[in-house]
Parts: sequence; structure tokens; C-alpha cells
Amino acid sequence: MAKLSSESLLSFSAAAAAVTLTTSQKLIRNFSYYKSRESDVIYRSNLIDVLKSIRYNSFSLHNMMEDDRQHPFFYVAVAGNIHESLEELHRKLLFFDADDISEIIPLIDSERSFWSNCSDPHFYDKTLTNALEKSIPDTLCEIEDHLNRLPISVIL
Repeated sequence: MAKLSSESLLSFSAAAAAVTLTTSQKLIRNFSYYKSRESDVIYRSNLIDVLKSIRYNSFSLHNMMEDDRQHPFFYVAVAGNIHESLEELHRKLLFFDADDISEIIPLIDSERSFWSNCSDPHFYDKTLTNALEKSIPDTLCEIEDHLNRLPISVIL
């Protein structure tokens, strides 16, 4: 039986932890979504909370990438959370009137497309670090401006 080196074992453990964390968070989100189906209202404040989560995770990912001590497998978990939150935001926005979301949906779709590559190892390069410093915060601020202009709630 082959033995794993301590570095390989650490990498394997980090990958397993990242996959477990990402999967469990996705299951929690899905459970919460289907459990909350008894409510027939989507509130603007909930959408803003989802966006705050995206901003927090993007800042966290940037900080992790700047710290050489962090293991790259955890980048995938954080980036996966960002992508999942963008999917949730998109799904909930579709219940609002088309005129209210016509300017925000292309911004979110662009971010969803960008973050959909989060499982590609080449995604985590200097380009991502630069985007996390410049373009992504600007886009998230623009999305927040649009969210603040939405009606307070929408009934499904």
C-alpha cells in the first residue's frame, strides 16, 4: 500500500474539507429555500443581505489570496459560495417586474458567468486578484444601487 507524503495528505485533507464545506452550504441554502416556500413574498432587504454576503466573501477571498499561508483549496469553497449567492440573487430577482430589473440582470449575469469558472484551477491567478481589487467591488456597488431602487417587496 502506498503512503502519502505529509504534504500530499495535507492537500488531500484540505480538498476534502473544501468539498464538504461547499456541499453542506449548498444543501443548507437549498433546504432554507424550499422550507421558506410558505412565504409568498421576496423582500428587497433579503436581496441586499445576499449581496452583502457576496461582498464579504469576495473580500475574504482577496485576503486569502494575498496570504501565502492559505491553501488554494479553500479558494474554491469561498468562490463557490460567491457563485451560489449570485445564482440565488438572480433567481429571486426574476420575481420582480421586468422594468425594475432590466438594468441589474445583465450585471448579475456577467458576474455569474465570471464566477462559474471557480472550479478551474487557472481561475485563481493574478487576474482574479486584480478583479477582486478593482472591477468586482465596483460592479457589486452598482448592483447594490439597483437593488436599493427596487420595490420593498414582491408577492409571488
